[in-house]
Amino acid sequence: MNNIKTEYIEKIIDIMQNNELTEITLEDSKETLIIKSNGYKPIIKNKETKDIEQLEENKEEENKEEKKNLIPIVSNMIGLFFSRPKPTDEPFVKVGDYVKEGQTICIIETIKLMNNIVSDISGKVAQICIEDGKPVEYGQVMMYIEKE
Repeated sequence: MNNIKTEYIEKIIDIMQNNELTEITLEDSKETLIIKSNGYKPIIKNKETKDIEQLEENKEEENKEEKKNLIPIVSNMIGLFFSRPKPTDEPFVKVGDYVKEGQTICIIETIKLMNNIVSDISGKVAQICIEDGKPVEYGQVMMYIEKE
């Protein structure tokens, strides 16, 4: 299977997409090549990548366990996310900072109105999910706080 040319694999992928197939398996006496599609980009696997895939699945499970302690802070409005009061000021919070309930953690600008957003919980900032000055949607996770 190592001798399969890229152009043949591309043709197989085209056939999959044109016929709405989700999986094709090619086997010979030494190898198995599996091409899967979830409706988006096809995933190509062979016997060696199956071990890697299992490791990635294990990492995903570990990440889910870690996220159980993380509380998402979601936007309650649509606007622009600002991590600092002024462009020259320090951010309200950074990853690793400890925040207290009621502390301002960011600003969301909506229709030229600056709205201070405060933390609902006390804990450590684990992740900030939005870049400064970027749009934020209602219900979108802005950051994760690791609860104490």
